[in-house]
Amino acid sequence: MAQALTAFVAQKREGWKSLEGLLERQRAGTLTLEELRTLDTLYRRAASDLALAQTFYPDTDAHRFLNQLCARAYAAIYQPPRERWAAVRGFFRRDFPRTLRRELGFVGASAALFCLGLLLGALVVLWEPRGAELLVPSGVRQYVAQGRMWTDDILSVAPPNSVSSGIATNNLTVTILTFAMGIFAGLGTMFILVNNGVQIGAITALCIREGMTVGFLDFIAAHGPVELSIIVIAGGAGLMVGQALVDPGELPRSQALALRGREAVKLVLGCAPFLACIGVVEGYVSPGDLFPTWAKAALGLSLGGLFWAYLLRAGRADADTTDAPEVSAS
Repeated sequence: MAQALTAFVAQKREGWKSLEGLLERQRAGTLTLEELRTLDTLYRRAASDLALAQTFYPDTDAHRFLNQLCARAYAAIYQPPRERWAAVRGFFRRDFPRTLRRELGFVGASAALFCLGLLLGALVVLWEPRGAELLVPSGVRQYVAQGRMWTDDILSVAPPNSVSSGIATNNLTVTILTFAMGIFAGLGTMFILVNNGVQIGAITALCIREGMTVGFLDFIAAHGPVELSIIVIAGGAGLMVGQALVDPGELPRSQALALRGREAVKLVLGCAPFLACIGVVEGYVSPGDLFPTWAKAALGLSLGGLFWAYLLRAGRADADTTDAPEVSAS
């Protein structure tokens, strides 16, 4: 019996060690989807090994070890769902910023396309004044022709809370559309990024040309840095979807789209609360002259700096902590 037990343990030990390792990673919250599937498979094998040990090797160290291992695995796999707010906190503390840092190349490409549109729109209007007739909405042109900002009457038409709600809804619509248009092999997202950049660049150039630079900066200073950052992030998410369709690699196109789509959706969902907050700023602070320009600029730069500091730093300490055991083990 001792010889059979020794052979049994030697044959199964590697799988048990692998299961132990995955349980440690699961407790640290660092498992990938594929590793979760492996964890489930190894648990089922260990449960089968436990049944054999109970039958042929009861009350041995192997039997007791397997009993404890299977209990841990069962608790990990079939644990009750986490509290909803705990999951939300974990998403914004770790998942969202980490996903953005992993996909920073796509966000950078999105920013480049948007800046290209800004440059083209501004150059067209600065070099050829009649270009504003094509690129700037007529309502905006009429206000500028009168030497007034088109935002001057916003608060006289509706209260700030209505303005803020409408702005947040519009910004969310633009963000989702920028992302969703990536389904057209990324070309739809590229068009929206360049087109939005062209329009903003053209409006900026028109205000500069008509001597309304201060008024334009007064309006966009408070909300512009965060709002434009979010549009660029949504553009990066759309480009991720387009890349999965154009170059799925070794995976089937549908599977590549599903995997990359999940990561892209994290970026869009992560931006949603920030859009709501910046809508409040755009509705209450940006229009009118209640706040001086310098205060709006200081607020906008502070919010933009905090937003990107969060995106680039959040979750790094957790990653270092969870990675430490793996480094020492190797």
